[in-house]
Amino acid sequence: MNPAFIEQRKQYTKAIAQRYDVSEQMFDTVTGLLAPLATPVSLRKGDYLQRIGTPAKWVYWTYRGVVRNGFTNECGTEVTLRFTMDGEAAGSHEDLVGARSGVPAQHFVVAETAVEAYRMDWAEVRALAAEHQILRDYYLKVAEASILRQGRRISMHSHTSAAGRLAAFRREYPGLEERISQKVIASFLGITPQYMSQLLRTLLPPSAAAARSG
Repeated sequence: MNPAFIEQRKQYTKAIAQRYDVSEQMFDTVTGLLAPLATPVSLRKGDYLQRIGTPAKWVYWTYRGVVRNGFTNECGTEVTLRFTMDGEAAGSHEDLVGARSGVPAQHFVVAETAVEAYRMDWAEVRALAAEHQILRDYYLKVAEASILRQGRRISMHSHTSAAGRLAAFRREYPGLEERISQKVIASFLGITPQYMSQLLRTLLPPSAAAARSG
């Protein structure tokens, strides 16, 4: 067993059960199943959890810190796709699936802040799921939540204005803006860091906007 992993997960039981629409009992059972596979890791800002070009192998559960997923376009510019925060699973599911056929990872996964997490071998997680229906059911609920979140991200990027995309980012990732750099937010919004600075000068910061709306 891995009592530290179990204790860390307990802190997020209610939040994760609500996020994935599962019972707290299911969440606790899944935690117990995964505990023997979980190895604690500490990552500094800038450390890679996964690199482009190598087969993906690991899935992470982060209990502290921010992780960023993205890719590098044909011009060599990083494009940010999504963020993972405290209490969420981090990795690139599409690359983990591709690795089963020997396809190298197309995305990077990097610590955007210092990160405390647990690492699990994806092949071992899949083998465990083959033995336990409750883990397969949990995985399905996580996948459904991921699809819904992906839909929100697509809708977010459909905004024609950068201001609209920034507002959607703030709704999707409350509190994240204060934890990461403007440059990274700009790469997520699809604008230059210079335009990001200009945009922020013309808008109220999220804290001021919240105070005004209240």
